[in-house]
Amino acid sequence: MPALLAFALLLPTIPEVRRLPIESYRLPNGLRVVLQPDPSVPRVAVAVAYHVGSRDERVGRTGFAHFFEHMMFRGTAHVPNFDLPLQEAGGSANAFTTEDLTVYHEVVTPEYLERALYLEADRLANLPSALDQEKFDTEREVVKNERRQSVDNVPYGRAEETLAAWLFPAGHPYSWSVIGSLEDLDRATLDDLRSFFATHYHPGNAAVCLSGSFDLEQAKRWIAQYFGAIPAGVAKPAAKAAVPPRVERRVEISDRVTLPRVYWAWPTVADEHPDAAALELLAGVLAGSDASRLEQSLVRQQQVAASVAAVSETREIAGLFQIVATPVEGVGTEALEAALAAELEGLRTRPPTPDELRRVQASVEKATYERLANPLLRATILAIGAVQYDRPERYRDRLERALRVTPADLERVASAYLTPEKVVLVVRPGDHKSESPKAGPDPDAPMPPESAPRVLGEGAPDWSRMPGPAPERDFTPPPVVRDRLSSGLEIWFVRWPTLPLVEARLFIPAGSAHEPPDQAGLAELTARLARLGTKTRSASELAQAVEALGGSFDTDATLDEAVVSISALAPNFEPILALVAEALTHPRLDPDDVSRERTLQVLGLKRAADDPAQVAARLLPGLIYGRSHPYGRPPGGRIETVERLTVDQVAAFHRAWYRPRDAVLVVAGDLEPDRLRATLERTLGAWTSGSQASTPIDPRPAADAGRAGVVYLVDRPGAAQTVIRLGRSSFGRDDPRHFAAELGNRAFGGDFLSRLNQNLRERNGYTYGAGSRLSYFRQGGSWTISTSVRTDVTGPALQEIVAELRGVAADGDRPLAEAEIAANRQAEAQSWLDGFGSPASLVGLVSDFARHRLSPEDLAEYLRRLRSEPDDAIRAALAELAQPDQLRVLLVGDRAQIEPQVRAAGMERVEVLTTEGTPAP
Repeated sequence: MPALLAFALLLPTIPEVRRLPIESYRLPNGLRVVLQPDPSVPRVAVAVAYHVGSRDERVGRTGFAHFFEHMMFRGTAHVPNFDLPLQEAGGSANAFTTEDLTVYHEVVTPEYLERALYLEADRLANLPSALDQEKFDTEREVVKNERRQSVDNVPYGRAEETLAAWLFPAGHPYSWSVIGSLEDLDRATLDDLRSFFATHYHPGNAAVCLSGSFDLEQAKRWIAQYFGAIPAGVAKPAAKAAVPPRVERRVEISDRVTLPRVYWAWPTVADEHPDAAALELLAGVLAGSDASRLEQSLVRQQQVAASVAAVSETREIAGLFQIVATPVEGVGTEALEAALAAELEGLRTRPPTPDELRRVQASVEKATYERLANPLLRATILAIGAVQYDRPERYRDRLERALRVTPADLERVASAYLTPEKVVLVVRPGDHKSESPKAGPDPDAPMPPESAPRVLGEGAPDWSRMPGPAPERDFTPPPVVRDRLSSGLEIWFVRWPTLPLVEARLFIPAGSAHEPPDQAGLAELTARLARLGTKTRSASELAQAVEALGGSFDTDATLDEAVVSISALAPNFEPILALVAEALTHPRLDPDDVSRERTLQVLGLKRAADDPAQVAARLLPGLIYGRSHPYGRPPGGRIETVERLTVDQVAAFHRAWYRPRDAVLVVAGDLEPDRLRATLERTLGAWTSGSQASTPIDPRPAADAGRAGVVYLVDRPGAAQTVIRLGRSSFGRDDPRHFAAELGNRAFGGDFLSRLNQNLRERNGYTYGAGSRLSYFRQGGSWTISTSVRTDVTGPALQEIVAELRGVAADGDRPLAEAEIAANRQAEAQSWLDGFGSPASLVGLVSDFARHRLSPEDLAEYLRRLRSEPDDAIRAALAELAQPDQLRVLLVGDRAQIEPQVRAAGMERVEVLTTEGTPAP
């Protein structure tokens, strides 16, 4: 055999990267347009990406790019409220800002596509026309609340911006956080906004992408009609990419946390650097999966870490590589860092193997297709590729580069970048949260030239006429195949052929409601163990086998069920399912695994006490149902009961409850039904039933539930916000009032334009967001109201919530209006179609019917039922839910500041609880 041919046969086979049908072009004004038709999706995703991010900010205005993103939703002279015209379309509109980009997006049904394009073009052409100080000030408060909620009021929330300030040189565009500082937000002015808009928001700095069901030629005409007359503006200069200098620094900060945390970080390269792909895969080898090196060594073998993660984040002009590890109780950060150092040294003495590389490459391939499966993410990815690199198909370039990486590449980049010169940040538990270091733009950095005032060219549309919807298209849900295996396991399957993916969820009636009361947390511990090996494979061997096939396999426990989640590339679904079936039917239940996972579960419960939102989520069910009720126990259990759980108890729970009887498997993806049926019969057809008989759970609250008229309060001294939760028990998914209640809830708190969010966020600026939701269990359900508000407005916010409840109650003075119901009915019907966009969303939508013992016919009839529900039934269902004396009230925040406000608001009965829900001493 010729030597060259022999060498070629040794090379790994590079899978062909699936190519999406794409058409791209530019308008004369420079706007990049990307069209990606997909008739299988009954929706259209619209993404508009602007090449502007936090790195384009100037001195004293950090956070301004993100603040401006918010202002783009505040309306123009023609459209006073951007979201209102989309509500009728059932449209979901949002945006995000990064260091390099700002992306706006919405998802609508095809008949509302012209309206979506009009709205995006109108704010690009005319935003300054309606800017005023009142809108500016209100939205600034919303953004400040977002910072408090996402940075200042969460555990370790200031670590990332502290790390960036020390990792990158002073004035570097990545040395400050996207959300910026409260001080800089207070300094921003309307003139700043107008200048930022003129400089960065123009067609030459933007890309529009459509993905979904639309007419290609009609879309081109609309884009030209609405965007074509907007002038181009001054082009943005090309970014200069360079690896920042390496530094060796050690920084310690304090936070109100139970456990310390260690961050190691190195500066690396930009997105397009030849080493970017290898660095991404190196992070996967180190951490991020059950089979990764740091997970196996630090978490499972040495048991010095409660969690560990590694990530390579490359951006447009530079990047960073980061390892984050949290020690277990009793292990100091010094010992944890020594273990980390030994593992990094192991990259030199034990370089990454071909098997490790192939596993990570398979995971990257699946993750790429999973992102593209979602129409909104697909449109966003294509728009970013177009505006940032003038390559809509950049996703293919990135994946192909990753699949070409060799073990030698991993060894080389590990040696070149993961050097002893690094930034080490240690977060120590303390009684206060350290301030973030001051960071911001270089005052001497040149600013891009500002474009001239916007003057629309000839052929501008008549902005005073908003497009109405096109004729509505009929929609027939894809057929659902319902079957039952020899074992009795029920199967629901929907075919989705767009990309080679499969998603599956197995719901087993083995949740926390099935635990003995003195063994709370047993369902969660059993679920954790269910994926850690089989009788013939260790946990490591099972994880490696699944990941080598490009799959993932996870388990969790909810109130009612153990949930087994499977994601796979379609060609490999059958062997992955065989591995999952082996783990479920012949679990390993190694005593060492049980001991370790029990310790980690206890640590997770202790760490949950650091996060006010998690404290509220854990305690509210006990107030609604009672701590003794099966639905009042938090799914993770309680510290005192989890610490006592044994191997024998786990084994007994598994034998009794992990069974096909009453379980249901929902599958969606690129498979043929007959072949899937044969695969399932081979793998799960012989699964035998457990011994325990199911008994219905009484959904009525127990005697130890929270009391009406009492405000329960968990003290968090110094908290930046107050977490507010109200909740009550409600009816189940199979109740005939379901449709009316969902529509009433949407109008009250289930939508951005709902009464609750408009009051607390848009009118008063108390919060970043407020909402309500219905949750359904196998027996009954619950209704909850959630928000987090600025500490000094806790009392007023509670008063506003109660006022909104009283307004829609049976004798309220503000019942839902006919037009309000009609808008929310249409919006709910249209947004329901989002569930048909990807395998993951299909599984979620179909599971709602399968888990609650409904039928495929119910799914097919859903839209008709939703649209035919009488208005009076909707008002009555909401009035029944919105009874203030039936809702239990929980606050988590600074008692010294909020208790006087609560009493001043007329709520005199206040009881203080611990983070475990018991009376505080």
